[in-house]
Amino acid sequence: MTAFEKARIDAGLTIIQLSIESKVSRSTIEKMERNEPVRAELATRACRVISQYLGREVTYESLGIKVIS
Repeated sequence: MTAFEKARIDAGLTIIQLSIESKVSRSTIEKMERNEPVRAELATRACRVISQYLGREVTYESLGIKVIS
């Protein structure tokens, strides 16, 4: 389990919920959970939503999400 997946679960979010709220495709969320690189902008959007649910800031850097420019 990646740190991103753990944070999503700790936030009480399903992949679908996170996808809808962050406006990031389900397949991109799944890529982040498989530790595959995604665009930084998309990782940031997903992390913002997780942060809101956790009540603390998480970033793609802090969760070790691989990004491409």
